[in-house]
Amino acid sequence: MSHRVVGGVIVAVVVLAFIVGGGPGPTTPLAPEAVHAQGAAKYMGVATCGASNCHGSTKAKPDFPKMNESVIWLQKDHHSKAYAALTNPKGKAGTIATNLKIAKAESSDRCLSCHALNAKPEQRGPKFDVTEAVQCELCHGAAEKWLDSHSEKGWTHEQSVKAGMYDTKNILLRAEKCVSCHLAIDANMVAAGHPDLTAFELDTFSGQMPPHWRDKGTWAGPRAWAVGQVMSLREAARQLGDRAAGNASGAALNDALAKVQGHGAMVRMIMATAAPDAQKSVEGDVATLTDAVAKGDKARIGASAKNLQATMQAQASKVAAREPDQASTKKLLSDISAGGDAIGATGLRAAEQAGMALDRLYSAYSKAPGVKTDPASSKALDAIFATLEDPKKYDAKSFAAATKSFNETLK
Repeated sequence: MSHRVVGGVIVAVVVLAFIVGGGPGPTTPLAPEAVHAQGAAKYMGVATCGASNCHGSTKAKPDFPKMNESVIWLQKDHHSKAYAALTNPKGKAGTIATNLKIAKAESSDRCLSCHALNAKPEQRGPKFDVTEAVQCELCHGAAEKWLDSHSEKGWTHEQSVKAGMYDTKNILLRAEKCVSCHLAIDANMVAAGHPDLTAFELDTFSGQMPPHWRDKGTWAGPRAWAVGQVMSLREAARQLGDRAAGNASGAALNDALAKVQGHGAMVRMIMATAAPDAQKSVEGDVATLTDAVAKGDKARIGASAKNLQATMQAQASKVAAREPDQASTKKLLSDISAGGDAIGATGLRAAEQAGMALDRLYSAYSKAPGVKTDPASSKALDAIFATLEDPKKYDAKSFAAATKSFNETLK
């Protein structure tokens, strides 16, 4: 099944954090500031891994790694164009920089933190070039101490990680890397004209990169989706709390709240059977935040946002450790599509998250043993995304009707 994209979801994709990797491997989630923490190793630059006899081969191998990863990144991945967005005379970067009182976007740490690998000067190897944008080492980590060794016969991924490689095969660390940019747009930047990254979903966006890796197992996608929702809710709550503390406008608070509500609607489904106490806590915090934003009670926003962050921090490793299967994936599909009325009434952001969830979960479910893609299900998914295509024309009742139709196709 092709990846469906809701209207506006991939807006400003060039500022997204680059993701790469494989299997699960739960661990304690990192704080956002630790995701891009720089150690002592040097960043060596794309030239050191993009040679034709390394990851820059024009002839892909039949299995992974295919050794054409650098070619895919350069030719097809918007992340390779992230720095160019700062210098494009027809883009918004100049206006945003002026509004933020930044001399040049392309030399500002504030902009480079997401639009490039902004390594410290002393950590830039002889071939490092900041204009290479969101490149290999931003996700894989400074390569100096593992670059030569990782191609040796018998060398393992675990040895690379021990030598300083960022473990993107760990789904939690991968999600951390993504949300560190996806939900890092503060209210001042949005007010200055920067697009607010409104609808992130880990599994959907992984497919849109395009991916240059393979996640093994039928249920890798549902795991990525679930972990991504928990981590995104944590960061959406953080963003809302930060905006409240920074006296952001009511519009900025409402935009951040909509993300909390969207991811909250999905996390509620994830926690329904596995962690009912966490589900109640999430529901309570989202309800409190909704009320507090409506009343402009910034102190209550801050307190509830912190509580929601803590709950998601505690649940992230547990969700990553769970093994999705055919039954649990079908239950999620059924619960989300049966909840179309409530989700639709919550708002566009919740509906977008539900639409992407149904698409990605069904993509995995339809590949399970004994299951085939049902044309009626695919048609119903198209109808769901049609209701999300134009945000200005979003209608909750139409969305609910479309999700009900999808629910009726499940077998």
